[in-house]
Amino acid sequence: MEIGSSDGDAISRASGRVTSRRSLLKGLTALMAVGAIAPLAAACAPQQPAAKPAETAKPAAPAATTAPAAPAAAAPAKPAEAAKPAEAAKPAADAKPATNPAGEPKKGGTLKWAMIGEPPAHDPVFTTATVTANFGWHVFEGLFTRDSKNGPKMDLLEKYEPSSDGKKATMTLRKGVLFHNDKELTSADVEASLKRYADIQASGKLVFTALDKMTVPDKYTVVLEFKEPRAGILPVFLSRIAAAITPAEDAQKAGKDKIVTPIGTGPYKFVEHQPDRMTRMQRFDKYVAREDPADGPSGKKVAYIDEIQYIPVPEESVRADGVGTGEYHFGDSLAPDSYARVKGVPGVEADIGKPYYWAVAHMNKKEGLFTNVKLRQAVLAAISIDPIAAAAFGVKEFYRLDPGIAAPETPWFTDEGKELFNNPNPDKAKALLKEANYDGTPIRWMSTKEYFYNYNAGVVFKQQLEAVGFKVDLQVMDWATLVKRRSDSKEYDVFVTAHESYSHPVLQPFVGDTWPGWWTLPAKNEIAAKIMAETDEKKQMDNIKQLQRLFYDDVPGVKYGEYFVLRARSNKVMGTINPSDPYFWNAWLA
Repeated sequence: MEIGSSDGDAISRASGRVTSRRSLLKGLTALMAVGAIAPLAAACAPQQPAAKPAETAKPAAPAATTAPAAPAAAAPAKPAEAAKPAEAAKPAADAKPATNPAGEPKKGGTLKWAMIGEPPAHDPVFTTATVTANFGWHVFEGLFTRDSKNGPKMDLLEKYEPSSDGKKATMTLRKGVLFHNDKELTSADVEASLKRYADIQASGKLVFTALDKMTVPDKYTVVLEFKEPRAGILPVFLSRIAAAITPAEDAQKAGKDKIVTPIGTGPYKFVEHQPDRMTRMQRFDKYVAREDPADGPSGKKVAYIDEIQYIPVPEESVRADGVGTGEYHFGDSLAPDSYARVKGVPGVEADIGKPYYWAVAHMNKKEGLFTNVKLRQAVLAAISIDPIAAAAFGVKEFYRLDPGIAAPETPWFTDEGKELFNNPNPDKAKALLKEANYDGTPIRWMSTKEYFYNYNAGVVFKQQLEAVGFKVDLQVMDWATLVKRRSDSKEYDVFVTAHESYSHPVLQPFVGDTWPGWWTLPAKNEIAAKIMAETDEKKQMDNIKQLQRLFYDDVPGVKYGEYFVLRARSNKVMGTINPSDPYFWNAWLA
């Protein structure tokens, strides 16, 4: 799964009321307060559950990576009080508070978090995998984060000042914020981190393509000047953990490679990685929190829990049952058919997140079979989505079918392309195969059983595509291997993942040219640029409709349903809510 970028890949984002387009578009103008920008998200990878593929042999674990000890340092200066942003747009999700969050917070304990598999990296700038992002925002922070309604809210910033024409943004950092190596955060760190984000992240490339120059006039100020209006939508991009701020030396040293020893400014610090066993995070006692009240994941963050153990548990049933037995406190990304079983276990809460992610089979448009648009269109024409979705998601209450690249609860929903979505036409598919001179070369289809929706869908896709004349080589691997291989255009033709359905469409990682699958169509880039610059409500939505129309005409991938997430949570975990992306600051153990 992908986070929206998106953090991407990969959960219910608060109340179920629909946000008005007008309130959101106000936030996209440079003239409006930062906090008024509506929820977003983008996309890779979320995580969903599933059994560990038997085909994948488990390698011997390499040596553990351990964080270096930090040198002694003086106590951090108290940060200046943050400016209060305007109220964000109404939430697009149904998040509910955890059962029995009452009681006095207390420090102590180790929280054991069972997730779907080994993170492909511990660097959320390097990969959009949700399993990395969920770890990442405990350790790293950005200039912005998201509030309870998924609108951007300042995090490491004290002040954000967009120019009236939207072409300039002046950002002032909070003073006294420390990295986990005890160095103070400065504008040099922000400059290096944003340059890396713009260089290696698809979303970073997208928004910073229009950058004219970046300057750092002093230790705590960063100024961005754009060739086109970007200051209004910039906080939307920077609220994703894919734009995490790292020490300048780490950003410069890693470049396009991943950071191996994560050092951030977050409430938890990385301690060690025991491959295929766990990643350990501990409270950062010198953490400098904001002073504004907590608002979802934004605002004041307090690390009550001593240690978080992020444990890869590929077997979905083990994650689910382990919370009931007390082996784990939190079981992430469970199969919908586990709902009745989880709900009936004493001391365990079954949390449902809606809207969550939409699943998609992305085609490799850089090399191989699907450089031919007619073959991509043949795939879309060949498939009936109902049986694919039923196999992938199971319980009807946990998924829905519509053509949108944003959920119906969001202001960006449109049914543009509905005549092509879930409208199987085998004769049309066969005719397109003939026009494309398809020679029977097998489609190399990468899948994983670590996400239940992934492999199960692949089985039915294979049946339907072979019925019209395609040949499909359905390959099974662990998620980390799939994420690695999808970046090599010579390795595959199709891979399956999922994207946040509550995100602004322009934040989806596949909108960027460099994200795996490589949708580099000039028309797509022109539409994306218009979306980022446009402030008029109707024109903004018209551009989003054009983007979705292009998704069905050019077929960079095939959506096969939107699903909701199930998680098991011990009632010993107190003070939590049911957010889209799990976090455990401001939570404690009873």
